[in-house]
Amino acid sequence: MTKPEHPDRIVLHVAGADRPGVTARLTEVIAEENADLVDIGQSVLHGYLMLSAIVDVPATSRAFRRILFAAADLGLRFEVSPYRTVASESKVAAASLAVTVLGNLRDGAATARITKFMADRNMNIREIRSLSETELTGLELIVDLPAGAQATATELSLLRGGLLALGMEIGVDLAVQKDDIFRRNKRLVCMDVDSTFVKGELIDELAALVGVKEQVAAITARAMRGELDFRQALAERVKLLEGLPFERAKTLAERSELTPGADRFVRVLKGLGYRVGLVSGGFNFFVDDLKERFGLDFAFSNELEVAEGKLTGRVLGSVVDSERKAQVLRDMSQAYHLRLGQTVAVGDGANDVLMLQTAGLGIAFRAKPKLQEVAHMSLNHHDRLDTLLYLMGYNARDLREAEA
Repeated sequence: MTKPEHPDRIVLHVAGADRPGVTARLTEVIAEENADLVDIGQSVLHGYLMLSAIVDVPATSRAFRRILFAAADLGLRFEVSPYRTVASESKVAAASLAVTVLGNLRDGAATARITKFMADRNMNIREIRSLSETELTGLELIVDLPAGAQATATELSLLRGGLLALGMEIGVDLAVQKDDIFRRNKRLVCMDVDSTFVKGELIDELAALVGVKEQVAAITARAMRGELDFRQALAERVKLLEGLPFERAKTLAERSELTPGADRFVRVLKGLGYRVGLVSGGFNFFVDDLKERFGLDFAFSNELEVAEGKLTGRVLGSVVDSERKAQVLRDMSQAYHLRLGQTVAVGDGANDVLMLQTAGLGIAFRAKPKLQEVAHMSLNHHDRLDTLLYLMGYNARDLREAEA
């Protein structure tokens, strides 16, 4: 019969009302009784402590007995189980994912569907963290892929697609990203403007001023779905604005309506030291105004040609299209001495595809299907932009402290 690899090793589980000094008392006993602390972990949920430790307790040590009495003195429940080597421990660790779930989670139904999806694929949930402080509206699950899984870009894309589709079916927002060093080390955010940072499409409102809104809106919708080349669509729409007085066009900047939570999103990110900017296929007189109002770090957009105080129906300089947006992200990353893995891109239309694919984290915000297909995560059931902060790894307590 094969002898156990660690004959003196046990697993301790302690649970009960949390109070200062619990961990200190137990570890003092281990130290005093010549036992070895192999590993330890604990969590507190609404004042209830759960602590587990792996300990080598030699036969001559009184550690086990003293820990038992110490737990009783502290009013804690104490359990012990034999240590068994897990087969996967000797193998190279598989990749881990961070899965964020946002929505009404109180009835447990959504959580049940998502965790069953994981179990059916032999994914092991290692940690669960609540993102909310009152009602349960957000969870973060740290999930290990099966031992031996390759975690290639293709496999992760398929897995992400399956989870995002499930989220749409059950009415919650889901984010799936690698749980690596860059996940909570983002430092740069590039955002689209129309239908992302602000509500609606500026060019459609400009068209309304000259009576061609329906015509322009139809072209805009096709371009955002990826049915038309952006450059061609932009040229066609701008041509229809010919003759519009520029001063009249500028009045729209004053009447623009922000997406709910946009101001808080920027305020929190800036407070945390992020570089934040706008990259838009819209127009500079509007986008530059937003940059100044919110103290953003950069803004890139298109420039309308103006002659004798009126729009000529043409765009000056290079067009900010899908390729240009992605290049701006790369350029800003280099300018601020950051890796692309530390960047976030947020958008809603086909013109944002390359930017989201280039970023370390690409977020589709209430986006068209073509963008959701390539995004790392999608927000569909929440309309506040600051909800993205939870998808970026922050919880309610983090944000409360950030705004203090």
